[in-house]
Amino acid sequence: MSFAENLKKIRKGQKLTQHELARKLGLAQSTIGMWEAGHRTPKLDELDRLATTLEIGIEKLIGRTRRIDIERDEIFIDGKKVEELNDIDINEILKHITKLKYCKKTSADIAPFENKPATKTILIIDDEEEICDALHSFLVPQNYKVFLAFNGQMGLEYFNEVKPDAILLDLNMPDMNGKDVLKKIRQKSDVPVIVITAHPEDIADIHLEDLNITGYLEKPFPLSEVLNMLKQLLGE
Repeated sequence: MSFAENLKKIRKGQKLTQHELARKLGLAQSTIGMWEAGHRTPKLDELDRLATTLEIGIEKLIGRTRRIDIERDEIFIDGKKVEELNDIDINEILKHITKLKYCKKTSADIAPFENKPATKTILIIDDEEEICDALHSFLVPQNYKVFLAFNGQMGLEYFNEVKPDAILLDLNMPDMNGKDVLKKIRQKSDVPVIVITAHPEDIADIHLEDLNITGYLEKPFPLSEVLNMLKQLLGE
């Protein structure tokens, strides 16, 4: 379920009108209407205030996938043992397997964790939540502050809000493709951008338009390669 659908369902479940929710947030009712229509997404501080006001976690609000546990030959979804799988369950399990693929790593590939404050901010813009989750889980222990955006519009709003030191940008997204996002970023900043894509042939178009990317990663990619590229890029 999308953010827009989640927000509308949660608001109605709490018996709040758009006007009442807008008043609690100190926003115009039209803003709530645009969120629920999917015409725009909240900024970082708005998303935090929205989750606090509705007394729910941000993950639930933005529609993250369900928790999947596989133990021996049994499958549990949200803590409940599954006897039979429907199409939705199968889709969730496939997403979980994809996440595991990205999380798989050996100790030889990863630098030891050092317990120190995050020094660099990374913005990841990708509509594949399992990849975002895997990158977040991997990079945060490596002392990066990581922000996730699941579509192009949200990515641009987060870019303006958090002013990242580097961006990982997917090219193929449903609302706004990565090249258009990059064009808007380049109007304001020369921040390093690493493109992540399953179609490396698309990189040629970016070079032809002189949009100045630092490099690219072809999906699926080892997480250690992301870390090495960031360290080299940020002079660490």
